[in-house]
Amino acid sequence: MNGAALLIESLQQRGVRAIFGLPGDEVTLFEALRASPIRFITVRHEQAAAFMADAYGRLTCQPGVCFSTLGPGATNLATGLANAMLDRSPVVALSDQVPTDQMRPGVHQYVDLAAFFQPITKWSAVIRDPELIPAALQYAFQVACAERPGPIHLSLPVNVLERECFLFHLGGELPGHPSLSHTGPDPRALQQVVAWLQEAQAPVLVVGNLPLRAQAQASLRRFVEAYQIPTLTTYMGKGALPEDHPLCLGVISRHARGELMGLFTACDLILTIGYDEVEGVKPSLWTVGNHKRVVCVDSVFEAEGALLHADVTLAGDVTAILEELAARAPSGRQPWLAVSAVREAIRRALHQPIVESAPLSPAAITRALAQVLPDPAVLTVDVGLNKYAMGLTYPIRGRQQILFSNGLSSMGFALPAALGARLARPEDPVVAVSGDGGFLMNVQELETSVRHGLPVVALVMRDNALGLIRRMQVARFGEAVGTTLGSQDLPTLAAAFGARGITVETTEMLVDVLVEAIASHQTWVIDVPTSYEGWLQ
Repeated sequence: MNGAALLIESLQQRGVRAIFGLPGDEVTLFEALRASPIRFITVRHEQAAAFMADAYGRLTCQPGVCFSTLGPGATNLATGLANAMLDRSPVVALSDQVPTDQMRPGVHQYVDLAAFFQPITKWSAVIRDPELIPAALQYAFQVACAERPGPIHLSLPVNVLERECFLFHLGGELPGHPSLSHTGPDPRALQQVVAWLQEAQAPVLVVGNLPLRAQAQASLRRFVEAYQIPTLTTYMGKGALPEDHPLCLGVISRHARGELMGLFTACDLILTIGYDEVEGVKPSLWTVGNHKRVVCVDSVFEAEGALLHADVTLAGDVTAILEELAARAPSGRQPWLAVSAVREAIRRALHQPIVESAPLSPAAITRALAQVLPDPAVLTVDVGLNKYAMGLTYPIRGRQQILFSNGLSSMGFALPAALGARLARPEDPVVAVSGDGGFLMNVQELETSVRHGLPVVALVMRDNALGLIRRMQVARFGEAVGTTLGSQDLPTLAAAFGARGITVETTEMLVDVLVEAIASHQTWVIDVPTSYEGWLQ
C-alpha cells in the first residue's frame, strides 16, 4: 500500500464521506480515491472548498475535509481556513507538496505551507513519512474538534504519497501528543455562581456559539427557564434559544442599544455562555448603570478573552454545567423583565421601514423568507448589510440553523457554505443570502452546485453597491468613494451556469418564487432589488 492509498483508507476509517477541492498533478492520490466511497466535490476555486468544509464541519460536528494541490492551489485555501479559525469550525485541509528533497526556496511552485498556514490554523505540519499518515490524521481530527474547534493543515509531499509503506497501524497515535480532554468546573466556583444566580434581582444572559457546537440547546433552554433569565445571543449564537421563546430578546447589537439601555442599566448579573471576543461584541454594551457581577461559562479557561473581566469562570462541559446549574435553581422563579415588551420595542426599531415593492426593504425581505422557509432548514449568510438584516430581523425558529461568517467576516462565504450545508443536510432546504458584492465573489460555485446535484437557493439582496462600506464612509466624511457597483443581470448569469434565475419586484412575488424554488429541488438565483435607505439610521 502506498501513502496515497493509506491516506484514503485512513480518511474512510474516520468516517469522511466527502472531500471538497481541486485536483492537481497528484495522480497517485486520485487513483486511490477512484476506488473509494468518498465523494470528491470538484469546486471552481479552493477558497470555496474551504468555506464548504467549514459549513459541513459546523453542521455535522465532524471536521469538514478540503484538498488543494501545491503552490497557488494551497495558498487559495487561506481565506477559508482563516475563516474557520475565527469562527471555530472543525476543518482538516490537505495539500499536495513538492518532493521532500526539493522543499527549499527557489523551487518551482514551492511555498513553505507549514509556515504559511501556522498563524491561521490550530496545527500545521508536513507529513514526511507515509507510515505516520494514520497517526497524523487521528491527531488532526482530534485537534480540529477539541475546544475551541478550528482548522488543521497537513502538507503531503508527492513522494510521500507515492512511497510504499508496510509498518503502519490504522488509528495509531502520534507519540507523546498532549491530552485534549478538560476537567470539570471548580465545585466552589459552581456553588458561588448558583448563589449569585439566586441572589440576582435582574440577571441577563448573553449566549455565543458554544451551545450550538456542543449541541447543548436543550440544556440551555432548561437553564434559561429554571432561572427565568432574559436572553440575548450573538450572531454566532443565533438559534441556540429559539427566537420565539418567551425569554429570548434576539441578537445583541449596538443598533438596538437605545432599546437595550434600560435592560442593561437595571441588570445586576451578566452571565455569558461561550462569549467570544472575536465576534466583536464589546462588554461596553452592558457596562452601564448598576454594578454587575460577570460570570463566564465556557469550554476552556483560555476562552474568556481580555475584554470580559469575569468575576468567575466556569470551564468544562457546557451541557453538564448548564444541567447542574438548572438543577439547583429555586422553584417558582419569575422573570424580572417584561421580555415581550422589550422584544417588541427592539423589533419595531429594527423592522422599519417596510417597503414591499422594488427596491424592497430588508425587513420586508426577511419577513417573506420567514413566511416560506420550513423547519428544519439551513440558512447561510454573507457579510455586509445583508448580514445585519438576517441577524437582526430574521426570526430563527425550531430546528432551523443559520450560519454566519462573523469572526473573520469573509465576503463570498454564503454560496459555497450553502453547498457544504446541502451535503451535510441533504433532506433540508438550504438558502444562501448575500448582497451582490459577496455573491459575485464566489458566483462560479453555481456551476458546482448544478454539476454535483447540490441544489440551493441563492437570494441576492442587490443594491449595486458595497452598501455597508458606503454607509460607513458617508457617516464619516459625507460622501462615498469606491463603493458603487455596476448593475448585473443575475437571471441571465444563473442560466449560463445551468441554474434558474428571476428578478422579483414585490414581496408577494418573492414569496411565490421562494415556494417554487424550494419545492423544485433545483439551484436558483433570486435577484431582489434592495434599498437600505432609512434602515438602521
